[in-house]
Amino acid sequence: MSDILNTLEILNNICEECPFYNTEDCNNKKCLIGYSKRLLEFSKLKGVIQIEGASSMIPGDDFKYYGEDLVCSGIANTCAHCKNCQENHNEDCIIAILRKCLENTVIKKNIPYKGSTFMYLMDLNNENKDIAALVNERMKSVNA
Repeated sequence: MSDILNTLEILNNICEECPFYNTEDCNNKKCLIGYSKRLLEFSKLKGVIQIEGASSMIPGDDFKYYGEDLVCSGIANTCAHCKNCQENHNEDCIIAILRKCLENTVIKKNIPYKGSTFMYLMDLNNENKDIAALVNERMKSVNA
């Protein structure tokens, strides 16, 4: 779980690029990245990987623009965690939720992680070739 701090750093960087960052208009309860950060911090605090019901509470009305480069780095980071995970997959797993939130900022639907980064990239490529190429590029540096 310690490597997940890289994902938190990426989420913080995405927040800092947001025009609402540190303003009265910042509402992390309705923001995909803010929601991700809160869940990750809760997960670290409680020492849990699964948060029951959390996947059903992902904000659905966050239409802000997010920089694809950082988002794809975050997706690559979550895929690396999924690949190395020894737990049973669950939709309420913190890593799966982080990946879904990040995906929701750049593509229209969530891509299921089927236990293989290769299969994930193939499915992502079917949804958006540019995003898949960028995630694949970022995975090379995560796995280095």
